[in-house]
Amino acid sequence: MNLKNIDQKQLITILLCAVGTFILSLIRVQADATTSALGDVNAYASLQDVGIFVSIMALGSPWGIVAPVFGIVIGDIVMGSKNFIIGNILIRSIMALFLLAFAAKVDDWKKSFVIAGITEAMMLVLFIVYDFVIIREFAVVGITLLMQLLQGVVCAVLGAVLLRYMPVMQPDKMLEIRRPVD
Repeated sequence: MNLKNIDQKQLITILLCAVGTFILSLIRVQADATTSALGDVNAYASLQDVGIFVSIMALGSPWGIVAPVFGIVIGDIVMGSKNFIIGNILIRSIMALFLLAFAAKVDDWKKSFVIAGITEAMMLVLFIVYDFVIIREFAVVGITLLMQLLQGVVCAVLGAVLLRYMPVMQPDKMLEIRRPVD
């Protein structure tokens, strides 16, 4: 991640991806839930994962990971979802790395739905674990699970469309996964 090699066009793309993901994280369905230990937990469903798909396809590595995660974290700070900041940094980065490895290989609808579905399934499973570790109350985790399931389904469909129709802008900055020689 060399800051000296960023040209003006790439800087604008990075900023647009960060701001776009921030705006997508503000468009949300939010459910208020209260825990005895943490107080208000602002569980939500938003379109922020779509920003990850767009950023990976437009920027590649490393800015395709940094820009959307930054936008999501700023969105959590602005909207008061402080309990999800650390989880979003970790989980959204893992999702972006997975997309970085497999997005360039999508060439039909089946692969686009599989990659988008696996990405959102990773989000769902990792946030279930995160919620049980942080929140620890079944009723509140159930509310967050429903919100994340809603988000996962919608973002998987939108992500599959993006993977199918949006070309990889910088193929040299995508991860290459090689199979071992048998």
